[in-house]
Amino acid sequence: MDRWLQQLLEEFIQQRDHFKHQLSDKWDKQELTNIKYDNNERIRKLLSTYRYLEKVRDTILSQQSFDNLDNYIEKIHEDKIDEMKQRFQSLIEEYLKAIKYLEYLDKEMNISTSDTHISDLKFKLSSLKRLNDKSSHTICIVGLEKAGKSTFINALLGFELLPTASERCTQIRTVLKPPPPTDNNDRELLATVKFYDDQEFQIFFSQMTRKTDESEHQLLQRKEDVSRARSILKSKFPEEQFRLTNISDVDKQHRAIIRQLTEYITGEVYVNIVKEVAIYTDKLPGRNYELLDVPGFDSPIKEHRDAGIDAVKSADAFLFLTNGQQPSLTEPQISLLQEIQRNHFEAMSRAFAIITKLDLCQTSAIYRDHLEKTSNELIEKHFRPERIYVACPRIQILDKNSEEYRVIERKLRTFGDEILHGFQQTKQGLNQFIEYELPKTHLKQLIDMGKLRLTRFVIERLDKMKEKQLIPSNLGSTISIDDYIKQQNRENWDQIYEKKIFQPAFEQANCWHTTVITKERANFIDDIKQKFRATFLNLTVEFSQRTFPVEQRMFERYTPSKLQMNAHPIDTEIRERLCVDLEKIVDKTSDILAEHLFHKYVCELETILNTVCPQMKDLYRTKLTLDRCTYEIHALVTRVSRPLIMTTLRYSYLDMSVKKDAIIELIYLAPTVAFNIVNSMSNDSNGDLLGSQIRATAESLADTNEMATTIITALFRK
Repeated sequence: MDRWLQQLLEEFIQQRDHFKHQLSDKWDKQELTNIKYDNNERIRKLLSTYRYLEKVRDTILSQQSFDNLDNYIEKIHEDKIDEMKQRFQSLIEEYLKAIKYLEYLDKEMNISTSDTHISDLKFKLSSLKRLNDKSSHTICIVGLEKAGKSTFINALLGFELLPTASERCTQIRTVLKPPPPTDNNDRELLATVKFYDDQEFQIFFSQMTRKTDESEHQLLQRKEDVSRARSILKSKFPEEQFRLTNISDVDKQHRAIIRQLTEYITGEVYVNIVKEVAIYTDKLPGRNYELLDVPGFDSPIKEHRDAGIDAVKSADAFLFLTNGQQPSLTEPQISLLQEIQRNHFEAMSRAFAIITKLDLCQTSAIYRDHLEKTSNELIEKHFRPERIYVACPRIQILDKNSEEYRVIERKLRTFGDEILHGFQQTKQGLNQFIEYELPKTHLKQLIDMGKLRLTRFVIERLDKMKEKQLIPSNLGSTISIDDYIKQQNRENWDQIYEKKIFQPAFEQANCWHTTVITKERANFIDDIKQKFRATFLNLTVEFSQRTFPVEQRMFERYTPSKLQMNAHPIDTEIRERLCVDLEKIVDKTSDILAEHLFHKYVCELETILNTVCPQMKDLYRTKLTLDRCTYEIHALVTRVSRPLIMTTLRYSYLDMSVKKDAIIELIYLAPTVAFNIVNSMSNDSNGDLLGSQIRATAESLADTNEMATTIITALFRK
């Protein structure tokens, strides 16, 4: 068996050049689909990348393209919003596509993306795309405590929904949203109170710090109050919803909802418990944005100050409310604006300033003085003049027939149209910003990113590709990519064939051969023995059950003298027939064994040799046939078994046990003798190879059948 497998490997090696020649045509035609030269696809992709980046550089990143976009933004009308959004969408898709090509190049050139800031640009482009795609926009209202934020929101709604008072009011992040669609006309979702989950609460609870006027003992007491309040609310997780049935009296409805929400919105104990109070109402100026009210930035509670900054970060625009009775901005106000400008990209481009409480001025002169000073301070802090409004929100929620309303209106008329119509102008300005200015701002930011950053990255990568000669200079001009790849393939065929086709197949086959013959040699031998034994036993079932009435036949035979009958001739005839029949069984057993070995080992090795390159199966077929294997096995087994059969049947025996012992002896002895003969041919110096191997085998089987072994050993002893 080992010789057969070795012959297959030698055949394969001898045909190395033949395979190479036959496969070279297929390689040139790129028909070896399972074997690809790595550089082929790389060259194609690099060339494609270079051409695409050249196209991008000369089209959407050209100076002419940027000039056209700048003119487009300057002249775009408010009725072209959808067209502008579509322009943004197509442009950012091109930018992000260019980023992918740049990332691929950096990987090919082993350039760290952290060094090129391409990942930072990609992140900013993706964030800008998400902002532009938003269906609902957030307007955050920030300012100091008692600047009139809640009053301004109530004025937008047209009624007093949020609590207002001389003391601190808003303690919790409050969001006003358009009502969600509902099929239930009898009930309306007015408000939802969401609570922090256990993990979020533990984080905020551990970060609670002392107020400026608070002792350590008071801080601990406040923490205990927070834990106690949260325990009471745990049954309401994850949120509490306020649903009201139809109430004909609107005032009663408003009072009912305010009573239920006031505790959460104004209660300081709920700062680290309540995540958000969401109020749903159809009174908002538009359905495509929501209002976010946060605690005052000058609050002594750190959580309040952090909430203000986080709100501005996530908002699409923010309203900065300032008390006009104090024209000069305070230190907390200045710190808030500096924090916003320092941490948020182009924050002031989406900032609105609302000057409140100027209606409390005693004279028109004082009003003008405070308005001018406050406006100048805001402009100095980078607010755009056209986005600075003066407003009197509280008049919007008064009954027009009331005396208070008439008194305030007369006073505002003396101050001028700015404050009289300022609130309506603020609403119009917000609507215009959300509907028109915000998409326009997004497009402008996108153009600036392309002009200032993406263009530079593209030009730098194109120059580096030339510098590093990643693609041949004549590729695409004097030679096509297909011709170039074909030329490269032809030049690299020797290496490809050796490393990717022949050597892998040969190494895998040789590894399998070595494993079977050496590492798993015991299993290999056992397999042969067991196959021979099982087949032989199966074929000798009928043979072993025969009976031979020698005495009866002796009596039936005619002899001159009945007194001198001889059983020997009859016994000899029977043993001769037994020898012939047993040889036929051995012949059939050897044929079955040969077929088993051929398919399990020879065919398996041939399959391995054809596995690495499927096209190889059309070229390589072993010359070792099943017939040849059968002849060799037959000759070998017959050479061993014939003398054993003759030896076993030489002596007369009439009982069944002796016959069974002979069969068992042959089963154990024949495969081992055959194996030893094959492996000892080169050492046969005394001319008695068969006899010596039979003696050695018999001795090794002494514990199996002592009597038969003794007989065989005696027969072959010199």
